[in-house]
Amino acid sequence: MSEPTTNQRQPALPGLDAEATPVVGIGLGLTGLALGLRPRLAPATLALTALAAALFRNPRRIPPDEPRTVFSIADGRIQSVREVYEHRFVHSDCLRLTTIIGPLDVPICRAPVAGQVAYLEQIAGDYRSLRDPLAAERNQRLYIGIETAWGPMLLAIIAAPLGRWLRCETRQGATLTAGTRIASVRFGGQVDLYIQRDVLEPQVAPGDRTLAGHSRLGAVVI
Repeated sequence: MSEPTTNQRQPALPGLDAEATPVVGIGLGLTGLALGLRPRLAPATLALTALAAALFRNPRRIPPDEPRTVFSIADGRIQSVREVYEHRFVHSDCLRLTTIIGPLDVPICRAPVAGQVAYLEQIAGDYRSLRDPLAAERNQRLYIGIETAWGPMLLAIIAAPLGRWLRCETRQGATLTAGTRIASVRFGGQVDLYIQRDVLEPQVAPGDRTLAGHSRLGAVVI
């Protein structure tokens, strides 16, 4: 089975974004230069190159064929699972599953289910700490509403203070399969998934680690 794809450029380096190619090339060039002029500096430039490459990781992810499973949107750690009212797209009492993406986590966000993009909005904003209760409504953020076979869900991708590279990688009306790449947020962020309260049986708890397009957040029960 092939990995779900979007219109992304094909990477020259397997496992990395296409944008990583010049970064890695420059880093390796500087390492070679350091070996010739200042060998003591070579380990440092090589380590910085490896760190830069890590920020552009794009591992291959193929979700299992489980139409009634909601998969993780991002690599990170579950912060909370709570009930809220969602007013922007779902307009219903919802479960909100919050995942915190660490600065060194893979920055790629993926569709948690199959469906169609029915709502899309990107908002410029502040760069508050994600510990600030207002961050989810004040920081730079991207909303993606998906219509599925069993109802609507909303994804909110929120940039962390350092995560000023928040990029939408889907479009209004796009047809998604589970695991399709939909956005990227580098240097950390937060992802909130809103789904109608009676639709999902959660299979995660606060503190659990997740992998985008691989870990199961829950099962659809209707």
